[in-house]
Amino acid sequence: MKWMNSIRGRLALVSGIVITLVLTIAGISLVVLFESYIERRVAQELHSRVVDLSGAFDLNDQGQPILTRAPSDPRYRSPYSGAYWYVRKGPEILWRSRSLWDADIATPVEISDTVVNAEGPDHRGVYLFERQVAFGEGAEERSFVLGAALDHAEVQELSASFGAEIATMLTIIGLLLFIGAWLQAAYGLQPLLAIRQQLAPLRRGEREKLDGPFPEEIEELTHDLNTLFAHQKQMILKARERAGSLAHGLKTPMTILYGEARKLDLAGGKQAAQAIKSQLDQIRGQVDRELARARVHGATTGIGLHADVAATAQRLVGLMQRMPRGGDLEWRLPKPGIQVAMDADDFGEVLGNLLDNARKWAKSIVEIEAVDMGNGRVNVSVADDGPGIPDSFRSEALERGAAYASEDRGRDSDSSGLGLAIAAELLGAYGSALTLDTGPLGGARVTLKIGGSPVGATAQAGNVPPAALEPHLGKT
Repeated sequence: MKWMNSIRGRLALVSGIVITLVLTIAGISLVVLFESYIERRVAQELHSRVVDLSGAFDLNDQGQPILTRAPSDPRYRSPYSGAYWYVRKGPEILWRSRSLWDADIATPVEISDTVVNAEGPDHRGVYLFERQVAFGEGAEERSFVLGAALDHAEVQELSASFGAEIATMLTIIGLLLFIGAWLQAAYGLQPLLAIRQQLAPLRRGEREKLDGPFPEEIEELTHDLNTLFAHQKQMILKARERAGSLAHGLKTPMTILYGEARKLDLAGGKQAAQAIKSQLDQIRGQVDRELARARVHGATTGIGLHADVAATAQRLVGLMQRMPRGGDLEWRLPKPGIQVAMDADDFGEVLGNLLDNARKWAKSIVEIEAVDMGNGRVNVSVADDGPGIPDSFRSEALERGAAYASEDRGRDSDSSGLGLAIAAELLGAYGSALTLDTGPLGGARVTLKIGGSPVGATAQAGNVPPAALEPHLGKT
């Protein structure tokens, strides 16, 4: 059950169980207390009835028992009404109320000073109280037993009615208590909800830390989280600086070695030059891949990653136009306002490789398009009007070192086929994908399927340094 994984759900469950148990025990206790009170009240009533009956009972001049007046309760005059009286001498009943009609009450063997349960008319239970009265003294003493009874049904009806009303009231009270417990849990968990609501903009980069105030129970937790975020950000920045330093440090020696290989080739050592160039390509490819891995490892564990597609494309196109053939092409930029949930430098790395490929192969047009697919997904595509990539080679084009050869290969012979592979690897670290097909311009189209970010997020694309991209351009 999903709600069992919720703190609020668990608190509601415990509160519901406790409230139900407490109110059930309280209801039962109230009903028992009410029945006890009613029974005490019945005992008092029966005492009063016997006293009233004894006040009306006397002996006439001939010594015969008589009633000077009828007992006051009108129910005595209705058969089986539930209120009864009688006068007996021994087991013989001398007088009885009309309500007894022709029935008898099973009288106890011994007279008790307390109310007892007995069997009344129509086999119904009754509360019975008897008292012995005596006339005369010594041998002339004559004793009689006066009895009064009330039907159990009256008490049972009162108890049932009281129980139903108590159940209704306790149910209402229980609902109110449950609502109160739910509101209490919601209010108590509000700081955690506030932290959860702040995490989303924190991931999008709209804030850098969790802002309070928070209750003292979680104040230390939020402080530790903010310290962790700050430390993580510093670690990522340091890793990027080291990666950039390594890239720039290797760029100059490798450029010199490529130049020496060309000189060796012109001097007639073509085989040796090709071997050196092949080894340099492998070194460059390995360094590029490891640098990409190091950079994306820091980026995908960071907080607040997003990049503006249009801003990044505009900056990269400006760089492409300063490279061979770049100024002769028509560059079609994407519409603004779409962002991707990816580190700006990593997105620039991927898009820069794709634009560089398009620069080499396009005849006259390169089109960059960004489409919000909904559900937090964005498709970014780069298409050109070049020769395209045959279906049979598309899967191989994403493999390390795969370079597609065509009759136009002479446009850029310094190509190791690593650009698409590095781009695919970077995207894979973000849970994204890269696909190849034929675009609307007739040439190749590369589509990036990336997670999207809200339009309102602050873009990091403006931080993409062209110098950081230059070592990775011109590989495919």
